Amino acid sequence: MSGVYRIRLMFEWGGGTLWCGNEAASKKFDVGPVEELLPISELSREKLNNLSQLHDTALNWEYPPDPGPWSADEYASFDQMALALSVELQAELGSDFEVVYEPLGCL
Repeated sequence: MSGVYRIRLMFEWGGGTLWCGNEAASKKFDVGPVEELLPISELSREKLNNLSQLHDTALNWEYPPDPGPWSADEYASFDQMALALSVELQAELGSDFEVVYEPLGCL
């Protein structure tokens, strides 16, 4: 898939949701989170922001090495929502992009 921009939907604590996933994307968009650089709708940006905020509730902020408050079902539900959003983003961005979701799994 040379020439296709691979974008990773991957959540970081405190923000950042879309990241370059191959050399073509890195050359075009540089490093760091790229959601503000992509041609996506405000609704998609809002969905990304909402999922990012939800993601941050999975961490034990008082002592991060300890398990967070989410159950296995909550992780599974989050992963389903994020996967659905990755499909929406893929449709929105088109064939010049490959959107790949990297699931959280139970932490």
